[in-house]
Amino acid sequence: MESPIRHSGIRRRLIGLFLALPPILFAPLCSSCDRRPDPAGAAVFRFINRGDIITLDLNQMSYVQDFRVTYAIREGLFSPTGVNFAPEPAGATSVDLSPDKRTYTFHLRPQAKWSNGDPVVAGDYVFSWKLMLDSPGEYTYLLHGIEGAHAYGDALAADEPADFESVGIKATDPHTLQVTLAKPITYFLDLIAFPPFYPRHEPSMRPFKEGRGYNSRYTRPPAVVTNGPFVLTDWQFKKRLRLDRNPNYWDAGNVKLSAIENVTNDNALSQYLQFEAGAVRYITEVPADVAPELRAQHKVGFSTCTAFGTFFLTLNCRPELPSGQKNPLNDTRVRQALALSIDKSFITENISRLGEPVASTYIPPGTLPGYTSLPGLGYDVKRAKQLLADAGFPEGRGFPKLPVLYNSDNSLRARVAQVLKQQWKQNLGIDFEIEGVEVKTFKERNSTKNYTISTVAWYGDYPDVSTFTDKYLSSSNQNDSDWQNPEYDGLLAQAASEADATKRFDLLRRAENMINMQVPIIPIFHYVNASMIDPSVEGMTINARSLINWKRVAIKN
Repeated sequence: MESPIRHSGIRRRLIGLFLALPPILFAPLCSSCDRRPDPAGAAVFRFINRGDIITLDLNQMSYVQDFRVTYAIREGLFSPTGVNFAPEPAGATSVDLSPDKRTYTFHLRPQAKWSNGDPVVAGDYVFSWKLMLDSPGEYTYLLHGIEGAHAYGDALAADEPADFESVGIKATDPHTLQVTLAKPITYFLDLIAFPPFYPRHEPSMRPFKEGRGYNSRYTRPPAVVTNGPFVLTDWQFKKRLRLDRNPNYWDAGNVKLSAIENVTNDNALSQYLQFEAGAVRYITEVPADVAPELRAQHKVGFSTCTAFGTFFLTLNCRPELPSGQKNPLNDTRVRQALALSIDKSFITENISRLGEPVASTYIPPGTLPGYTSLPGLGYDVKRAKQLLADAGFPEGRGFPKLPVLYNSDNSLRARVAQVLKQQWKQNLGIDFEIEGVEVKTFKERNSTKNYTISTVAWYGDYPDVSTFTDKYLSSSNQNDSDWQNPEYDGLLAQAASEADATKRFDLLRRAENMINMQVPIIPIFHYVNASMIDPSVEGMTINARSLINWKRVAIKN
């Protein structure tokens, strides 16, 4: 079989030929780009997101491309629009905090309206947050810090009587929302600036009611009603989304663009050609097929920055595999052996090639002031072999042939999966299969634990350690590994009650180290964000969290 490195080298040479062509030659290749004619003088901003949109249902979304669009069409009490994307008042004008730091009283902006002209009221937040508890989704666990929320959700799950009045979420009048926490949360304003805490418009969703939840068709035009600076007016699957300026938005006068088009294109070279031809002005994440060459050639518009995210393998830790057979990954020694036998520097130097730091820890170093991870596992094939033998698989004998899952639209993950297969065969004597599936199937299989090993990633959602560590709580729907550890849960519970920042970081550091050493995941590298922005674009800053303040984005005349 052709080695990954030879394959990658051929790809680099082909890409080099394309990049060597004069930009004028790219225009004919994109002349058939499907784009709507713009009204005279209209500022329509076209960009390529990371991939096709998976869902715009607040209960179900977890992928960054979905959040990028959501930040344009929806808005919460606070939004990440301040310096370094700190939370600032948006749907609220101000907030009062009780002396015990448990009760937040938000004063809603009287001018705030939905895209259909209805006023945004406190009851819209109560409805949306209750829906997160009634129909649990990817981020429901974030609401468990609210008084009574966890118990309410547990009662529903057990089909026991559940009284929402016991939950600390109250609309005291149309423009006042009172939220009482079980314990103080120092980063609560960062949380409510995150989409799972955004309001929803119940009247427009009513036709889509299904049991305790709603069919996600409520998120699509023409039914969708939102409250952000833009409104979703057209959604053509696998092609594009069209967002038009929302005339009913309270701050519409400061929205610079008339429309945004999220163009879907999964082909790396075609993305670059579209950018060069001026068909799109922004590529949010430049594909690994072309990013290293663009970086090396110092292409105009190409930018990189350290990221608030880590690329890793998630390992299914259940006692049985999806097939029903005994799962060798349920043994910590096997998971440690797999981690110790990966030469991660080979991957960053030959596959990703953007200067990504090799990862031995889950949390990217230097991204959270005052927090430092304990050392994780390195590269030690001798120790890996011994651990595998201790687990009953000397030289890999008797180890079942397991699949490594990746999403087929991501060429980087495909190549990493091939390298893992090669290294584990060489270093441990274990054979693995490589399995590529389309992205929506990939997400569904990870979420339902219908995989064995999968190539995934995690970007922090808000600037606190808990945005990483809470993912692996036993109660978290985001815990794709299904790694259950009462000691870990206990450390996070202690951290949630600890007012002293230094002591809290110590507890979280111990918790993270349990992940790094017990290996429900194997960190491979910490991301470097690579984007392309046309020089005509103003108001956009490449940042570690890959956020966009859509109100500030403009196109120079």
